[in-house]
Amino acid sequence: MRRYIYPALTRPPPQLNFDDQFAFRPTGSTTAAIIALLHTVRSLLSTNAYVHVIAFDFSKAFDTVRHATMMSKMASLELLDNIYNWLQDFFTSRHHCTRYAGQCSTVAEIKASVIQGSGVGPSSYIITTGDLHPITPGNRLFKFADDTYLVVPEANTNTRTLEIGHIRAWAAANNLALNCSKSKEMIIRARGKSGKSACPQPPCSDIERVTTLRVLGVIINNQLTAADHVTYVLASCNSLLYALRVLRNHGISDTSLHDVFRATIVAKLTYAAPAWSGACSAGDRAKLDAFVNRCRRLGYCSQNEPSLTELMDDADDRLFRRIMYNKEHVLQPFLPDRPVLSYNLRRRPHCNKSLITKTADLSNNDYIIRAIYKDSY
Repeated sequence: MRRYIYPALTRPPPQLNFDDQFAFRPTGSTTAAIIALLHTVRSLLSTNAYVHVIAFDFSKAFDTVRHATMMSKMASLELLDNIYNWLQDFFTSRHHCTRYAGQCSTVAEIKASVIQGSGVGPSSYIITTGDLHPITPGNRLFKFADDTYLVVPEANTNTRTLEIGHIRAWAAANNLALNCSKSKEMIIRARGKSGKSACPQPPCSDIERVTTLRVLGVIINNQLTAADHVTYVLASCNSLLYALRVLRNHGISDTSLHDVFRATIVAKLTYAAPAWSGACSAGDRAKLDAFVNRCRRLGYCSQNEPSLTELMDDADDRLFRRIMYNKEHVLQPFLPDRPVLSYNLRRRPHCNKSLITKTADLSNNDYIIRAIYKDSY
């Protein structure tokens, strides 16, 4: 994977493009996918009154990938012949039968599905989706494995039906099935009079329009605030406190209890924090801090446990350092290059990048804006 497959994904042929895929790639993550999606939405709201975000669901996507179609796309990658032949051999001549109560079924050949549990299985799926792209300029797709999100600005609102039809046709050609009953659409309006007075077109006939979307484990609402996600994550963490209480009643040591707290509660509170922490209001942060203080009083965590604000700031800084020091990072394209200047200015940590103009929607609640401006002072 590291020696042959990953390098081939960075040099795809014209018909394949993996820039919109954030899963199973070096530096890819759910956090990066959410940041990229929200940054794009906020950027589009600077010139559009509203933006459509459509979340697509594919039925049993990993189980239905056709091997023949996948291998035809894999053949276009820059792979050595012996590596391709090894992969071809790996995916062919697989069979299955079921033995039960002394009876054995007939043997069936397996011609579809990624080989789940294998090292090459995840990448084989993203190679399959490498030719799935919007057909209208200005529309964007964001993919994390089989989670697929289409972003359509107001200017292209009439193209939604065409894009959905294109995705449905692509799915059928690749032995996948688009499940419209589980697909959702959300309208995000720009701040100000233009967003309030805009009248979006009715929802598509077979896709439900909602006010909140669960995007890779983070609740995003049509106001782009973190209130719904904070409510959800606090409810989830409160339910975990019962498990911690049971462990303590069974005699677990304080040190081990604190380790469990960090592995469960803190991990859940800070999951994808750079993507949503900037959208927290003062009230949201007060709720989060109150929960951590309560856990500290109950003894579930150390008295020296960092505050949630410190943990979130640290997560912001660590992610930005990874982006700046890795030119192949999936979020590098969202940082505009700085123009060549004929004079010298005070050096800053990201001196090779330019500041992005802030707007009502593209402000410090966006991670890219927040990270660039924070390291500018």
